[in-house]
Amino acid sequence: MTLALSVYLRANVPNKVIACFAETGQTDKILLYAKKVGYTPDYVALLQHIMRTNPEKGTEFAMSLVNDESGPLVDVERVVDIFMAQGMIQPATSFLLDALKDNRPDQGPLQTRLLEMNLVHAPQVADAILGNKMFTHYDKARVANLCEKAGLLQRALEHYEDINDIKRVVVHTNALQPEVRGIS
Repeated sequence: MTLALSVYLRANVPNKVIACFAETGQTDKILLYAKKVGYTPDYVALLQHIMRTNPEKGTEFAMSLVNDESGPLVDVERVVDIFMAQGMIQPATSFLLDALKDNRPDQGPLQTRLLEMNLVHAPQVADAILGNKMFTHYDKARVANLCEKAGLLQRALEHYEDINDIKRVVVHTNALQPEVRGIS
């Protein structure tokens, strides 16, 4: 593979050079090379391939694509789809926590998706994310419902606004924290 890379570099065949970088795990060189030669590969397909062969490098590559100085080179939603297709909840969570760190209003659907996938697969992680109050633009009604289903009744109460939903959750006082029940 190293010999092939050397030949492709000398022959100036960018798509083959980038494929070799991906195969040899040199994902950090892909963006540098692509910019240097003015070549724009299909980053989504490339990321899918890297994720299948080396998930750790794929995660790093995904972050570099989204955090590029010229702006994201791939749609964050597509990257999450790639993670989820591989069943990679934890790396998807790490990726989204970083990608959504600015807590912008346009990130609401992705914030909701992050919380949804964790409420379904890792409720304790979702509880920690909600506890840190990192996000404010997610679908609160949807998250409240998922919190209730996940057994995070206190979080559900924090998000529900409809009195009927609140009454339904409050009857489970034995599952709530003492300060919520009025016990100090």
